[in-house]
Amino acid sequence: MTGESQVKVRRATPNDLQILGGYGGKLARQHRAYNPQRFTLFEPVEREFAQFYGEQLSRQDAVILVAELEGRVVGYMFVRVEPESFADALAAAAWIHDIYVDESWRGRRVGALLMDAAIESARELGSRCVMLSVAVQNEGARSVFERHGFRVTMQEMRLDVAEDVER
Repeated sequence: MTGESQVKVRRATPNDLQILGGYGGKLARQHRAYNPQRFTLFEPVEREFAQFYGEQLSRQDAVILVAELEGRVVGYMFVRVEPESFADALAAAAWIHDIYVDESWRGRRVGALLMDAAIESARELGSRCVMLSVAVQNEGARSVFERHGFRVTMQEMRLDVAEDVER
């Protein structure tokens, strides 16, 4: 059986954009299924993700990591340092915006390996902390984050005020 020791985490390249777009689309649809009022799909979602990630590859404040096994990408993570925000009372911080592991590789430490590499990347980017948000329904991801020492600092809440929104 192929184990975690054979999974290599590396920086993404332009050659990875098609698979990143596909995984980004799966991630977006997963969130949309959790809460269609909260999460919007920007169609064609796979192409939009591939284009967005392509723009991020050249940024000095961003890192896209891929987990690769035998030449096949089985997961990815997108990290970017976001500037301080007066409105959020938050100093500049590295944010893990996206993490996705192929369904067939979940529960085999691929997410943990990506998380380790993302934390190291955040340090290399000069960040003093790493932030992320996670859908409340995503218990598997939350447990990976908690095992890495993440703790809840805020909770997002929503009230729909438009009359045409289902509650």
